[in-house]
Order: sequence, then structure tokens, then C-alpha cells
Amino acid sequence: FYIAKSHEDVIRQVQMLGRKNIYNGMDFGYETSYNALIRCSVDTEKQYLYVFWEYYRNHRTDPQAVKDLDRLGWNKNNLIVADCAEPKTISFYNQEGFRMRGASKATRLENTKKMKRFKKIICSPNCPNTIRELKNLTYAKNPKDEIIYDEFNIDPHTFSAIWYGLDTYNVADIKYIPSNTQAG
Repeated sequence: FYIAKSHEDVIRQVQMLGRKNIYNGMDFGYETSYNALIRCSVDTEKQYLYVFWEYYRNHRTDPQAVKDLDRLGWNKNNLIVADCAEPKTISFYNQEGFRMRGASKATRLENTKKMKRFKKIICSPNCPNTIRELKNLTYAKNPKDEIIYDEFNIDPHTFSAIWYGLDTYNVADIKYIPSNTQAG
């Protein structure tokens, strides 16, 4: 993953890609977890993911988070795809005028594979929590020091929010597929 030189560089790229390529995802939290709302954009030709905006707070009730987002100027018409394990929270946000729906029930492993298919993930320097989480994110290991591919060393709230936001986006599988031709 890469940190852009400036927020303005990322915004220029996002604007060139257009609104149809912007995705918003939210992971819910409170005590030790965080509410993480992420805005990102996909360059479908280059297979680059741009992360350009974040809201990251804990110890906030849902009404307090709504006020925070209102203060930040969140456009309630922007669709947010959120953690489907929280239908009551999603209903609350919808009652408050937000366009929000639950993500599909893809597994952590499926979502991680989707993220690994991007050729580059470019993060705005204005997203310090996303940067910190992505820098420190590794797979968890079992007592035998073997990688556990569906667990992480940290609870990556921004990473989860990105997954949810990209729920409807299908990243191209860029694996090499050998041809079945024979030399004659």
C-alpha cells in the first residue's frame, strides 16, 4: 500500500474517476472498537484503490456519531454499505436520513482476497487511522507460528469498512491463465 504525497493528489484522481466509482463503507464500534466510515474510489482500468476520507471514533453512541457526521458535512444521499451484523444500527441511521444497507455476508478471507487483487492501494495522508492500520496489519499466527489466513494481528476497523464499501465491486482476478495452444 502507498501513502500519497498529498491529499490534493488523491482528490484529483478521485474526481477524474467520477462519482460512479466512489464507495462508502462503515464498521461499527463503541468500547474498544471504533466506528470507521471510509470513502474510497476505484480506478477500474489500473485496478488501483484510492482511500480519501475517514471518520474514526470510539466511545460514540449512534446519535453522537450522526451528529459528528452532520458536523463533518456528510451528504446523507451517499450510500453507505455497513456491517450486516448490526441491523438495528443500520435501521437507526436510515431513520436519521442516511442511505445505508448491510453488506453481503462474505467471509473475512474472501474480502481479504478481494483487497489483494488491487495492484495498488493509495491512501490520502488525511486518513491517519487507515494508514496506521494498513501499515500494522498482518495475518495472525497460531502457537506453531503458522499463518491463520482469516485472522489478523489487530482488529482492522478501516480495513473492514473498506470491505463493506466495496461489497458490490468485483475486482478482476489478475492471475495468469495459461493458454491451451500447442506449438506446431
